[in-house]
Amino acid sequence: MVNRICLVLASLLLVATGQIATAQMSCDESVAVPQAEKRYATGNFDDVFSLLLPCSQSGSFTVNGRVQALKILSMSYLAIDSMQQSAQAISQLLALNPKFEPDYLASPRYKTLFQQVRDSQEEIIQVTSVSKKAENLLYVPATVMVISSRDFVQRGYQSLEQVLHDLPGFDVIKGNGPGYSNFYQRGYRSTSNDRTLMLIDGVEENDLASSNIPISQQYALSDIDRVEVIYGPASTMYGANAFAGVINIITKSFRNLSGPARQLAFTGQARTGALNTTYFDGVLTAKTPDVAISVTTRLYRSDEIDLSKYPEWNFNSRTAADYTGQLDITGADATKQYVDKTNLLGQYPNSNLFTVNYDPAGVATGIRLTQQGAERAANIDNNLFGKTLNDQPVRFNDSSFDWSVRAKVEFKDLTISLLNWKTDEGATPWYTNRSTLSAAKNPRWVTNNRAFSITYSKYISDKFQLTNITSYLLHEINGNSSLVTYNGYYNGKLGLLELAKDSVPKSIITYYYRISTQLRNELRLFWTPVSNVEVNSGLEFRSGLIQGNYITSSKPLPDETGLVATGSGAVLGGNNFQTLDLSLYSQVTYRPRKELKVVGGLRVDNNRIRTNGGYGTVANPRLAVIYSPGKYVFKGIYAEAFKDASFLQKYATTSTRTLTNPNLLPERVRNIEFSAYYQVTKQVSMNVVSYMADYSDAVGVAIVPLEGGRTTQQFQAIGRRRIWGIQGEGNYRVNRLNAWWNFTYTNPIDPESNKRVSDIADYMINAGGHYQFLPKLSLYLSGNYVSARKSGMGTSGSNNPTQRFDPFLLLNSNLTYSNLVNGLSVQLSAANLLNNEYFVPGIREADNTTYASRFPQARRQVSIALLYTFKLSDSSR
Repeated sequence: MVNRICLVLASLLLVATGQIATAQMSCDESVAVPQAEKRYATGNFDDVFSLLLPCSQSGSFTVNGRVQALKILSMSYLAIDSMQQSAQAISQLLALNPKFEPDYLASPRYKTLFQQVRDSQEEIIQVTSVSKKAENLLYVPATVMVISSRDFVQRGYQSLEQVLHDLPGFDVIKGNGPGYSNFYQRGYRSTSNDRTLMLIDGVEENDLASSNIPISQQYALSDIDRVEVIYGPASTMYGANAFAGVINIITKSFRNLSGPARQLAFTGQARTGALNTTYFDGVLTAKTPDVAISVTTRLYRSDEIDLSKYPEWNFNSRTAADYTGQLDITGADATKQYVDKTNLLGQYPNSNLFTVNYDPAGVATGIRLTQQGAERAANIDNNLFGKTLNDQPVRFNDSSFDWSVRAKVEFKDLTISLLNWKTDEGATPWYTNRSTLSAAKNPRWVTNNRAFSITYSKYISDKFQLTNITSYLLHEINGNSSLVTYNGYYNGKLGLLELAKDSVPKSIITYYYRISTQLRNELRLFWTPVSNVEVNSGLEFRSGLIQGNYITSSKPLPDETGLVATGSGAVLGGNNFQTLDLSLYSQVTYRPRKELKVVGGLRVDNNRIRTNGGYGTVANPRLAVIYSPGKYVFKGIYAEAFKDASFLQKYATTSTRTLTNPNLLPERVRNIEFSAYYQVTKQVSMNVVSYMADYSDAVGVAIVPLEGGRTTQQFQAIGRRRIWGIQGEGNYRVNRLNAWWNFTYTNPIDPESNKRVSDIADYMINAGGHYQFLPKLSLYLSGNYVSARKSGMGTSGSNNPTQRFDPFLLLNSNLTYSNLVNGLSVQLSAANLLNNEYFVPGIREADNTTYASRFPQARRQVSIALLYTFKLSDSSR
């Protein structure tokens, strides 16, 4: 009998040992992790270590599998009183999933240790944008700012564009036109947002044809984990367009959600407020042990700011007073030229619409509009003003309707994403009533972008990892996009001769269409041959079909009804351009000592357009030294970058710019910067950065002579910029208070004219603080100060008639009552609390004829939001 019992026990022991060995050898996390949980529950901690340590260290588990393994390991170490090893395991766990929370049934001792480790790591922020792999923010070879998902909620951000106003180094010009908002990073004024690169999970968002970042209200916030902003050139890792910096939006990984393996969750908000603005922004997630599926949606509608009270956007009927001096001709030469050309005095010698001024010698020196002439001009122009356009009343309109939908499927090592968004917005505010008319349907700018991507990441071992991103982009200017011009007396397109003839003004609606596609693949390899050396290399391939010029028509849907502009700017071979880009980059990090880090990198890009076009081959290096003694971190960084001229600049033409420039060379920049970080105490930190950037071959508009004495415009590499500045930031965290601040000083100079670049503020200061009054009640206050901006005469970049824009101070607040009932929170937000009226400079030429010279900004705006979060879980499996 005893022998039989011994045989049975030996058999059971062999079976158990075999299960452990099988789980260990296979490293199947669906087997090993549940087995380890059982061993932990029965107190067999040695079996836990045998099951989990080899597999978790070899890289055989997924990220979620490693998180679960580290949780069990940390609890096992604590159970045998190995506090240090338990803390190390918790630290590794938090590095993989910073938002992980212990199970509800975990021991109080474990929860206490977990919180202690979390508190000790609170200041350690991991970023992935600089080297395309996770690094400690303090030691990356670049200047980086991070905005977390917690910041989005506490500060009440309602759009990505709103975030930029709180960042150092961004002059934000919100114009609400075809481009919702222009921003100039580190003092580089441009005609669009084409000097900064923006990505969502490694997939570029810059428009394929214009390189512009179409940042508006379309991007959802609910699935954003954090936004990482790189300052300064970043072409060593990202290639073209990472010229002034990079904005990298990193979304949440729902497969790594803490809690039960099977979950259904929702996070979102609905908000309503001033300007008849409403939006919904939410993400629905379903998760199993093997896959997570999420659908993120944003719907936004607003009337935006009504600018009709300002003269530039008043489209009411004209009066005679509006024409004072409007059609007058002054000067003997100008008068003679006009009279000889039109024979005005010969045809209408006794007209009461104008009077002629003569000098004592009887020479005509000017022609002036009379009161009767002004009344006639107003009456005729009122065939447009105060009437209808495209069957809609002529009046200011800037309404917007934007939306986005993103579906994401996450497997063990594979993520599939489809992003589709559309903006449908008024285009009127960019222009004045001397160049455009406005109605509900026209002018409008409608953009529709789609991005499909597949990301594969494999953690092969602690020494070798790889990531591959394949994306297909389709960027479209919808055929309902339109701009409106008119020929009238108010804008001087019709003159005295036409007035005498009673010529009737006409409005012209032009519809635009553009579509471009690109296939891109990037393979990233991360290798750690020894403990103090890291190698990060990549190979990138792009193939695109890019439309050069707009297809235009006088009817909607010009892709069916329109033509491509022709003339002296016509390009042989058609309007679509096949492009091929090949890029190779590598960055090496070496730590000769614990406190010293040296980083060197180089990227080579080759570009070909069709057979013989393109910029050829460009190389961009980066060198950084990071020294971190004690509480200090010092950085010295040298980097170069290039900005490839956009297809619009190379191939697009207008009535005033009839020459293309297919061989336009890339712009270049050399940047050097130094920074110092100081951790004053655990609660207080600060960082100061100084930089100098030298830009060459900056693309601008040149006047080119044509045959017959005529001239036209052409984009050429003609400009330079030399910009230096200082920016700093600091944080203070204690108990229930979290405060931050940053400042910027910028000095942008055009060396060719030795003038300051237009529209860049000398100083900007931002600050904010979040205070938790009660466990559920918190208040956030922030302020933005922008110093005076110089523009127009005496500066380089604009023809603005206004030479100075006054400084302004804005105060904003956000009151949040959390978890009012079952995951429902309420948030009351107020922007521009002081109700200040203030203006920012216009964009492009800002001549106040075609382009507005100023943009009025919103007065006080109050909104209320309902924030809701819920989770349904199956804890039985």
